[in-house]
Amino acid sequence: MSNFIRFLQTLDYMRLVVGICILVDGYPLIFFFRETLKLAPGSTAFTAIALAAGLVLMIPFTVLRRLYRPNLTMFWMGVGFLLLCIFYMFVYNGVPGFKEYDKDMIYFAYIFIFLFLLINIPNDVIRVFIPVVILFTLVSNLALVYSLMTNPSWAIGQRATITLGDGDDGSGNPHAFARNAFMGVIACVIWTVRPQTGFIFRLLALFSAVFNVAILVLTQTRSSIVALILALMFFMFFNVRPAQIRSTVRGLFKPVPIITIIVGIVGLMFFFRRYYDAYAILYGYVIGFVERNMENIYALLGMKVKGTQATLDASAANRSVSALFFSNVLVGHLHMLILGFGYKFLYLDVPIMEALTNMGVLGFILFGGLNIMILYHSVRIMRTNPNPLNTFLAYFYMLVLVQLFTNGRPNEIAFWFPLALMIRFMGVEHLFPAYLSDRPALIDSEQFEVVPTTQAT
Repeated sequence: MSNFIRFLQTLDYMRLVVGICILVDGYPLIFFFRETLKLAPGSTAFTAIALAAGLVLMIPFTVLRRLYRPNLTMFWMGVGFLLLCIFYMFVYNGVPGFKEYDKDMIYFAYIFIFLFLLINIPNDVIRVFIPVVILFTLVSNLALVYSLMTNPSWAIGQRATITLGDGDDGSGNPHAFARNAFMGVIACVIWTVRPQTGFIFRLLALFSAVFNVAILVLTQTRSSIVALILALMFFMFFNVRPAQIRSTVRGLFKPVPIITIIVGIVGLMFFFRRYYDAYAILYGYVIGFVERNMENIYALLGMKVKGTQATLDASAANRSVSALFFSNVLVGHLHMLILGFGYKFLYLDVPIMEALTNMGVLGFILFGGLNIMILYHSVRIMRTNPNPLNTFLAYFYMLVLVQLFTNGRPNEIAFWFPLALMIRFMGVEHLFPAYLSDRPALIDSEQFEVVPTTQAT
């Protein structure tokens, strides 16, 4: 009977994590149902309903009866920045004739509801978080592949994405699919190297990681590639030591690892022989990606490519213009940065810079300070690996960190759903029950697990 109850609890925790995934990483599946299956092409209402469904799935049976303590410093900094954005929107708006009050307030409402529900979600979701993320990202990747295969207007060489609404052929949001693939890679690697993972599940996670890397290459998003390289560097720095290398090499000569390696090599050889075109496509994407980025470097250096002057691509050129605008502000209008130019005054495509330019010094301190704290906890977590969820969030933040300087706006839900998840779980690992930790604390932490609603844990 106790095993059956535990099984039901596991299913309930999985429901909660699916709700979280819909909010943090739901756009690939939303675009699939909206555009590929033609349920509601170009409908923002469909997107809002799908996100609302994710919020409903996140409601635990103990809602309002058990609260869990987030990182309070990060919590108040995040809430402070969001409230400042709302205040600026109504009092100090930088867009003449601004008419999107209702839409933006809906976005802010979703963020606040998401953060509130996270505080109600039990810490035990840590047990099922990584497997659910692996399955969720895998399904999203398969939906993308199906969409590409059934889209007659998509051609090899275009970025892997789902065409939105009545957009041009190949248009869409590849960053959403790149984020999904990045999350899948991180989750699969964590589950693969975790000692408690069984052989079959480790093998499946390994192949799923390779699939995610392939999707990441097809999306051709620089921010995700850079974030993956950064995450790999941190992983190698904190987890690879000479003694570990020797231990790993000795472990490779045991029966199970040898069988795994042989099966993996044979599987890859068979795959590439059977689907050589897939290998050629990936190779072409990698070469094209390198050539485009090298041309940006040549353009910055004023060099020529094949006898003609190298030019920046559209996104790099936009950030170049943003940097020029910001430098002009520093030189001639420095006083404007005290209060900023107003809510959404200018889209700089560099969120951390826009937080200062549009929201002033206070907005920059709140938004920048929050991210500095998350970065601090991320590095600490990478070093200690306290539990799978926190380790996943630490490496996932590498993508958020890169995007702080490359794309988006500081008030977008694409930023704040991951940030809210990190506010809830980062820096409070000592409050989790010991059985959730891969490295149990020396003190009994169960006393911090749950309290009635008159207190927060």
